[in-house]
Amino acid sequence: MEIFQIISIILLTIVITLVLLLLNIRKKNNKLSSKLNDTMGIIEERLSLANKYSKTLAAVADKTFEAVIITDKNGIIEWVNTGFTNITGYSFLEVKGKKPGEVLQGPETDKATINRIREKLKEKKIFKEEILNYHKEGRKYWLSLSITPVLDADNNIEKFIAIESDITEQKNQRLILEQKLKEITG
Repeated sequence: MEIFQIISIILLTIVITLVLLLLNIRKKNNKLSSKLNDTMGIIEERLSLANKYSKTLAAVADKTFEAVIITDKNGIIEWVNTGFTNITGYSFLEVKGKKPGEVLQGPETDKATINRIREKLKEKKIFKEEILNYHKEGRKYWLSLSITPVLDADNNIEKFIAIESDITEQKNQRLILEQKLKEITG
């Protein structure tokens, strides 16, 4: 009986040890599960906020008076807002898949300005420029452009975002003042 009692005590010790190990593992799993649930909650909250802000930013971009143009890395139009349509007369479907210059530039658009814009686009930096463009109906208008390249992690261009403001009235006022100044100074 002594051997049987010793074996029983050893088996009981092993069983108790295994039970304690399983309880310890379960406790750790519960902690990990709790941490995982907390992390998932944080991620869901951030995704919800990102979605909310994304919708808000999309609404702002679409409803602003300024023209907003998003092109791919080759300058092909992917999206324009209603401000673009109001300034240019062109709908999104009329310009999608085209380069802005193909549609908007005309005979009096300054070639040096076009070349400056092309060079600045290659530099992968934000820049501003003024350019004379043409409305769908043929009338001229002046724009102040602010163009931002969107770069990937390797500093390669993914897209361009252009914000364009119609400055025709300001430009005309400046020309009138310059003409009056010339008349005064002879």
